[in-house]
Amino acid sequence: MIPSFPMFFKMNVVIGMIMFLVMTTMISDFSAVLLDVKEKNILLPRPVDGKTLNAAKLIHIVVYLFCITIAIAGGALIVGLIRYGILFFLMFLIEMVLICSFLILVTSIFYYAVISIFDGEKLKDIINYFQIALTVFMTLMYQFTGRIFSFSNMNISTSLHFWNFLLPSSWFAAPFMLITNKFDKNYLVLSLIGIIVPIITITLYVKVVATQFESNLQKMNSAGSSQCKSSKKDNFQRVLANVFCHHPLERVFFRFTLQMLDNERKLKLRIYPSLAFAVIFPFIFFFNLFSGEQSFSETLAEIANGKYYIYLYLSVAFLASLFPMISLSENYKGAWIYKALPVDDPVIVLKGAFKAFLLKYIVSVFLLISLIFMFVFGLKVLPGLFLIFLNLLIVMLVLFRFSKRELPFYKDFQYAQNGTNVNKVLSAFGLCALLAGIHYVALIISFGLMINIALSSLFIIFLWHRSFRFSWEDMERNI
Repeated sequence: MIPSFPMFFKMNVVIGMIMFLVMTTMISDFSAVLLDVKEKNILLPRPVDGKTLNAAKLIHIVVYLFCITIAIAGGALIVGLIRYGILFFLMFLIEMVLICSFLILVTSIFYYAVISIFDGEKLKDIINYFQIALTVFMTLMYQFTGRIFSFSNMNISTSLHFWNFLLPSSWFAAPFMLITNKFDKNYLVLSLIGIIVPIITITLYVKVVATQFESNLQKMNSAGSSQCKSSKKDNFQRVLANVFCHHPLERVFFRFTLQMLDNERKLKLRIYPSLAFAVIFPFIFFFNLFSGEQSFSETLAEIANGKYYIYLYLSVAFLASLFPMISLSENYKGAWIYKALPVDDPVIVLKGAFKAFLLKYIVSVFLLISLIFMFVFGLKVLPGLFLIFLNLLIVMLVLFRFSKRELPFYKDFQYAQNGTNVNKVLSAFGLCALLAGIHYVALIISFGLMINIALSSLFIIFLWHRSFRFSWEDMERNI
């Protein structure tokens, strides 16, 4: 029998999910609009003042995000209307507007604080890393929302604690307890916070932030103090190129890719959250193993003695699906250089780019996660981690083999808005599930792990030679 969950719990989870999805949408799609200053050079010389421009920009984002929010929450709105009536529906609809405004304005205030301190190139880097950190924070908050309640034999305890007053989803969930005749002064306080905080943020934005936000945004156009890359870094990249690349031109594109990856801010904004998720998500699943039935040390010992390091395949799925993003660039108009250079074989270009991307992002992050796993599980899992890394290479090569051949940094980010990336991510998760199943079976069979490592190594060699067989004509046919 499905238990009847308390309204506060249900709405906390629903609103937490909505806030997570809306916030990630804003970070990925609307930060460029919120922080863009290019239109000022066109519009402000005309009879359009800064307040009108700011209002138009804000209304554009609010309306579009509200439409996305309604699309996300539409099912919950309809079910709520049928189950709880028109009052629930109207309250939920009003809260969607408050949630959108709250998220946009809080993000703007944070950006304003960052912009007030830094300028030029440093400012762009800080904003880039802040956007990445905000994405990770919202993901963790989304995971935390469902864990503020304690479950015991499917009886849910909704006792309010101090952290409920710090959680935005609780502010917006509390009014629904009041309309269901569960009046309590704590829910009333939470409801008032959910009304007062958005009003305060709106007032603060209009009176303080908006008047200085645009002027501070102009600092993003300043060059700042650009620093040349240190000779040590250049020498290190040269050593890596000599070790991992045999062809001279391959070394050139290896170093070119490393330098471009350092400078592509929009690309970092797409890659870094996935890298963070690759580190975080396996441990989120570990948290589900902790309960009141066992002590922390007992649960940790159970994890260390089990095969839970298989959860690392979640990281593999996130990491393996990243390489296709290397075709995106802010400086895509410079891609004509590929045809101008004396490069007869495009395989050289993509081999250098693949190896550079692998070493810069995939290997470094995988090593970090592996060190944490070895700390938890001990050195006995080292062969298993090595097999997982081999399977990571297999997934990357399979995705590359069956994808369009695309040169690095040659197309604009607008072409990444279709469903192709989603298909690649889903394919990566499907392949990881298959390889994780094979890995688990190999752990049961005698010498199965060593056999699996040998077979995976041979398959990588086969895939490497099969994947890097194409010409310029083949690439042009795929465009």
